[in-house]
Amino acid sequence: MDVPTFEELFRQLKFNMWLFGILFDDYEIAFRFYCFVLSMFSMLVEETSFFISRYAPENFLELTQLAPCLGIALLSVLKILPIAAKRQKISVLTKSLNKLYNAILMDPEKREVVKKEILLVHTIIKYFFILNTILITVYNFAPLAFMLYAYLKHNRIEYKVPYAVSLPFALDSYPKWFIVYFHSIISGFVCILFVTSVDALYCMLTSQICSNFTVISNEILHLDESGVHRLKDLIIYHQQVLKLSDDLEEIFKLVNLFNVVVGSTEICALGFNITTGDLGHLPGYILFLSSVLLQILLMSVFGEKLIREVISISVFKTREHNILSY
Repeated sequence: MDVPTFEELFRQLKFNMWLFGILFDDYEIAFRFYCFVLSMFSMLVEETSFFISRYAPENFLELTQLAPCLGIALLSVLKILPIAAKRQKISVLTKSLNKLYNAILMDPEKREVVKKEILLVHTIIKYFFILNTILITVYNFAPLAFMLYAYLKHNRIEYKVPYAVSLPFALDSYPKWFIVYFHSIISGFVCILFVTSVDALYCMLTSQICSNFTVISNEILHLDESGVHRLKDLIIYHQQVLKLSDDLEEIFKLVNLFNVVVGSTEICALGFNITTGDLGHLPGYILFLSSVLLQILLMSVFGEKLIREVISISVFKTREHNILSY
């Protein structure tokens, strides 16, 4: 399999961001983005209101079942707002990495050096999107299956929605139920779209920066006395990539903090639900836990890889000449 181009790597991500209103190659935000954020805020208010209304020691088990959905809704908003605020920096960073990546692809030796890692990241991101699509599909459409089962068994309609929310009216008629259900599934898909797109963006950008460090390391590894004249270009290249890694950290520092804090809480709640909850909800809990664990794993693995790549290259002075050490 050949190494994908930059456009191929970011195609799905660009489509996702266009879908929810952040134009990847522009600095603008579409009106639909504000509509989706408003939908998420309203869902957060409804879920929080229900959570508070049920807050009591005897409802502890029920509250732990509500916590993961409330947590990921909160996390989606906390992750997307910093990204929207720093969209200009993201656009500049992406364009810079695009130029560097195209330069790598033009050199067969450099392309071969980064091929394995690029293909691996591309595959990971693809299955990350698939896992979360399955997760939100299960949560959004499970109520329809339960309603059908209740109708076939008891010959009555029990109106259900995917997420526990507090409403100013009862779900006792089809029009009311449809409005709430439609709002719930839209918010669910938007929530997962926000979360997965931000995580994928971080992984893709980090991978691109790491690939450049890998190329520099390989160049240094094969540097001999006849190639000393290339040192100046390597130093400039190295400093440029270091600057891009600093920009990446500035963009994602809040996002990664929220990921760890909220994600850890979700893991605790989901682990408790798996061991004490209803077996009928076990598949959903396991899918949810897999998604949260994968989010934190991706952030940790790619963050750690970037740190290793940054510190793996140093500059020092010998008595003969300045040289890079790997």
